[in-house]
Amino acid sequence: MIASRSRLGFRKWTAALFDQQLWCFGRDIKRAEGNILLDLGMCVYHPPDPDCGSSVYTAAVEPGGSAFLWGFGAMYSEPGLGGIFLRRYDFAPRLTPLESGLGIHEPKALGRLVAPSTSDDDAKVRALLPGLIGWFAKYEHWIAESFGIAYRESCLICRNAAAAVPAGSMAVEWERAAKKFRRIDFAETASHNPWRRLIAKIRPSRLPAKSKPSNRVIS
Repeated sequence: MIASRSRLGFRKWTAALFDQQLWCFGRDIKRAEGNILLDLGMCVYHPPDPDCGSSVYTAAVEPGGSAFLWGFGAMYSEPGLGGIFLRRYDFAPRLTPLESGLGIHEPKALGRLVAPSTSDDDAKVRALLPGLIGWFAKYEHWIAESFGIAYRESCLICRNAAAAVPAGSMAVEWERAAKKFRRIDFAETASHNPWRRLIAKIRPSRLPAKSKPSNRVIS
């Protein structure tokens, strides 16, 4: 059960669920009967070179947020707060001053992505992250109600990876993840390094310690 997972285990599990969610978005886009994301009212912007970069899908999220989806990750933003980016195959929120993902078709175009390291950073992640994963949950509830669980199961059957959660549980698991994230100190998690004190003790005092950058950049 989720409640019994360690923080590291929970992060790995959520990364697997996120990867599964992006896969399902891809299947919804390629659905033979029509692109579900477009039918839902989302907009798509293709890269200038179709052989270089990922298309970006965008959706308005109530009450005032915006979601952006790529094959390499997802971003959520709100006016005045900036945004957070989640890289595929990971679930470590990174902050960005950007409020729009339009015109971005590859990760490097996002610029500097900062790991939360202060109480203000933590407050921003706590304000933004529920908007994105809450939207994932609502989307999966809508898929189940509109197309049935059998449709989502068919999306996972053709995937060359074990399902993180059953097709019919995706919405509920996102809701559970949202509750778990409310109890996580993102700034403490990002800066935690169990080897830091040991390294400080054994480093020769005559050698200058390398300064640790305050910002981490995802490439």
